[in-house]
Parts: sequence; structure tokens; C-alpha cells
Amino acid sequence: MEKVRCVEVDVRSTRGENTKIPLLCVSAARAGLLLRRDHQEHLKRAVRECGFRYLRFHGLFQKDLGVYRETADGEAVYSWLYADQVYDFLLEIGLRPFVVFDFMPEALAGGEKTVYWEKANVSLPSSCEKWERLIFETVRHFTERYGRREVEQWYFEVWNEPDNPPFFDGGFEDYCRLYRAAASAVKRVCETYRVGGPAVAGRADWVEGLIRYCADNGVPIDFVSAHSYASVPFAENGGTACRVPGLPCWEPGPSWELGNQRYDPRGLTRAVEEIRAAVSRSPMPELAVHFTEWGLSWDYWDPLRDSYHAAPFLLSRLHEAAHGIASVSYCEVSDIFEEDGPPTEEFHGGFGLLNAHGIRKPAYFAYRFLTQLGKTLVETRDSRSIACTENGSLQVLFWDDSVRQDAENKAYYSAEHPALPAGSVRVSAAGLSPGRYLLRVYAVGYERNDAVTMYRRMKRGSSLTREQLALLDSVSGGAPYAEQFLTVPETDAPCVLWETQMRENDVFLLVVQPY
Repeated sequence: MEKVRCVEVDVRSTRGENTKIPLLCVSAARAGLLLRRDHQEHLKRAVRECGFRYLRFHGLFQKDLGVYRETADGEAVYSWLYADQVYDFLLEIGLRPFVVFDFMPEALAGGEKTVYWEKANVSLPSSCEKWERLIFETVRHFTERYGRREVEQWYFEVWNEPDNPPFFDGGFEDYCRLYRAAASAVKRVCETYRVGGPAVAGRADWVEGLIRYCADNGVPIDFVSAHSYASVPFAENGGTACRVPGLPCWEPGPSWELGNQRYDPRGLTRAVEEIRAAVSRSPMPELAVHFTEWGLSWDYWDPLRDSYHAAPFLLSRLHEAAHGIASVSYCEVSDIFEEDGPPTEEFHGGFGLLNAHGIRKPAYFAYRFLTQLGKTLVETRDSRSIACTENGSLQVLFWDDSVRQDAENKAYYSAEHPALPAGSVRVSAAGLSPGRYLLRVYAVGYERNDAVTMYRRMKRGSSLTREQLALLDSVSGGAPYAEQFLTVPETDAPCVLWETQMRENDVFLLVVQPY
């Protein structure tokens, strides 16, 4: 006899507030790309449908915004025109910035070391005093334009992954000096502004070390930040890495290996535990922890990010790990992203929840479903489910996160893998008020809101036609998978809401509303 998975909910057994930590912040590419109309439309869609509240992005001081230049005599010249357009737009659509002070302006750089196709300078400043003045003037300008009460709601983060040599041409002591100058400048503008770091790639000892440095030297710090990806080497020796033909490179190119990655079912969780432990050991054990960058893979051109597998993998990692931290920011919201250069295909394994044309990937629906959950958590005995209530309605989100990967990401997820049967599932609820309800079921999985599978089957030229793009957008539109009426009788017995045959890596959201 087939085993039935039972998702049992009791709306009377509440578990407190649904904090929606995963929805606080999302990441974008560099600031200059936020001036593009298509990228702005992607952000509008994500804010409207997923409810993100903050946006983190790089490149405030990169060349295309032109914030900082110098005269021939070395005097600072500031231009806020393009930066204002970026921040004005964010606030207009309901996003607040999670400001990152990176990378080094060319005129202030003490070296020529760069990273990415876009050549972001990762050098130390030629003058720490000028660096501090740049931060002071930037924060003062934000205050003058948007007001102290608004900017008090922002976050200021100093640099990006200074523990990762490609992204910072210095050591821990260099970073502490850089941080001290920036944090002091922020607080000179307003003591109540929030500043922190170090946005490490993984070094928990840098987090603990920065806190101790700040405590010992009277340097302000309001939060710490770190990054993590649910990705580990597929083969320790790298010998089975998949080489993707046509992957463009840049000069000097990445100093890290591309490929040879696999999904880590414990990813993010370990990092959260390590960073929380480092903070607990420090002189400031109550500091807030923000994971300001995370995802399923840090690798370029990774088809896992486009695959239907991504949605349940994201939900499992967030459900397990997003506790005891203040935020966890997915990298990125859109495939309009140029670390490795402009996208070369409509689905190329880019970092985004949306592709370069704004088409929703399966991963997008993990966040879209999370934002539809109500304010109060209720008990469910199923470990891969979340149930919430709000104003008499009930939402039940559940998924299958099977992993069958037998090759590294690029080799495995670039192929089509039809979903295998995962048995039947029955969702029931106790404690609902008697009456009539409308049940809407939303789904993502293989061939359900799965644009990349249809894309791979399309006959394509050098690019998709407008008609093909419109078709892909419509098949990933998120319309209800099923709708039906329910009548809850006057009884204490659980009421069966829905039964179905589930497939591996399916995700379902049930929304039950009084009618």
C-alpha cells in the first residue's frame, strides 16, 4: 500500500509571529545597472509580488555612477546626480537601501587590482583620511536629501568579502582601519545610523575579530554580516568538473575555480551556526547578524539556479537556517548582472530570480509563496511545511526536496530531468471555523511555472522572438493550479483540505479563505 504523506495543521496551536526574515532583503548587481529601465521593471515586479523591503547592491563608488573624482591638485569632486536617480527610484517603489561602501573609486585607489568583467577596484585607499571624508560626505548627502528619520531605517555595510583575496587587497588589520574610518564617518553624521560589517565570505574568525577590535578601540558597530552559499565541491580534487564551452572570460579573470559544485543540503545552516557562535563568544553577544548574500551556488553560469529543483532547495535551506538572524539576502533578484559580463542567453544559469527579460524562474516562486503566508505561525508536524493564519484565512506551504544529483551542477542541471513520483499527500486542518471557504492551490515544479524546461524545447535563433518571450512569461505567470470550494462542518475532527499525487521537487501553496 502506498504511503500517504500527511500534512496536519491545527490552527488553534499557534507558534508565534511569522517574521518573514527571508523577505527583508534581496540583492542586485552594481548600482549603475539600476539606472536601466528593464532592471527597474524587474525590481518593481519583485517588490509587488514578493514583498522585499531592502535592496543590497555593489558599486556605489564605481566609475559609472561618478560619485567621486579628484582635481589635478588632488581635491575631491563629488557628483550625486546618478546616485540620486538610483536611490530615488528605490524609495519610490518601496525599497530601502542596504548600502554597501564598495568598491574603491579609481581616483582614491592605492592600487590597480580589480575584479570582475566590470573591473571593480579592490585596492586600499591611497589616503584613509580621504576615504573617511568620502563616507562622511556620502552619508551627509543622503541625510540632506532623504531626511534623518528615513536614513535611520537604512543599513550601512563596510566593504564586501574582505576575507576573500580577490575582493580585497589587504589583510584583517587593513580592513579594521578601513572599517573604523567608515563607521566613524557614519556616526559623525548621526549617532543613530546603523553601521556594520565585515560581510565575510566565510571567515567567522574575522567576525569575532572585528567585534573585539571595535570593543577594544571604542569603534561603533551595530550589526555583523556574512555570506554563504548552499554549495560544496562535487569532487574534492576537481577532476570531474564540467567545462562549459563558450564561457566568456575577462582579464585577469577569476582567481577561483569555476564548476565542480553540487547542492549542499546543509548549506547556509552551518554558516549561520558558525557566525552565531562567533558573535556569542565576542564582547557583544547580542549584535544582530545579517546574511547579506546567499544562494544555491556562487558559481557563474550554474543551471541549478534556473531549474525547477531550485524552489524546494531554497525553501528547505531557509526553513532550516533562517532563525536567530536578522536577514538573509538572496543574490540576486535579476539576471541583469555583469560580474561575468552581460548575459549571453535567455537562460544561462544566471544569479537572478528573474531572467534578463524579467521572466520568473522557479526559484522566484519560493519567495512569492513565502510572502503569501500570514502573520501567525501554526503547528504542523511535517518538517517540510509551513502553515500560517491571518484574518480567518489559512495558508499551507509544503514541498519535496529530493536530491538525485550524480554529477556536478553544470553537467547535471543543464539536462532535463522529469520529476519522479513521490507518493500521495493529504493536507488536513483542525480548528477552522465552520463555514464555506475558497481553496486556491498554487504550484511550482517540473513543467509547472517552469519556464526553463519550455525554453530548452523551443526552436531558437540567435535570440528568442518577442512572441516566444511572451509565451515563457505567461507559462510562468503563477496562476492558480487548482480552485475549489470547501465546506467545514461543525466538528472538532480535522477537515481534509486537499489530496494529490506529489512528484519529487514539487512545491504547493494552499490558500484557504472564508467565502
